[in-house]
Amino acid sequence: MMKSSYGLILAGLLIAGVGLAWAKDKEKDGQALYKEYCKTCHQAKSPNGEYTPMTLIQEQWERFFKDKLVSSHEKVTDPSHEGKKVLELLTPEMLETLKKWVIDHAADSEHPMTCG
Repeated sequence: MMKSSYGLILAGLLIAGVGLAWAKDKEKDGQALYKEYCKTCHQAKSPNGEYTPMTLIQEQWERFFKDKLVSSHEKVTDPSHEGKKVLELLTPEMLETLKKWVIDHAADSEHPMTCG
């Protein structure tokens, strides 16, 4: 009986650890996307404005992705990706990952952060 209890506890800890590692990988995916596709044009002293997750609060990021992303970026090209349009480079899944990351780290979130 005692061995099976330890086995269940160990299995639960293993599953929890895998879940935490997966969550960290997803967070890094959002940060990596930001660094690769956004930071190029939105770093300090940029004529396009410096933007990091902490630049806006969660509600503002939600509104940006819903109402402003397409109109403000439809003609933007990415010099680090052969001048292709940013919105053609980013898949809907990539945009969702990026959106979740900036919202999770917005100025009013529990874990605000810059892109670093």
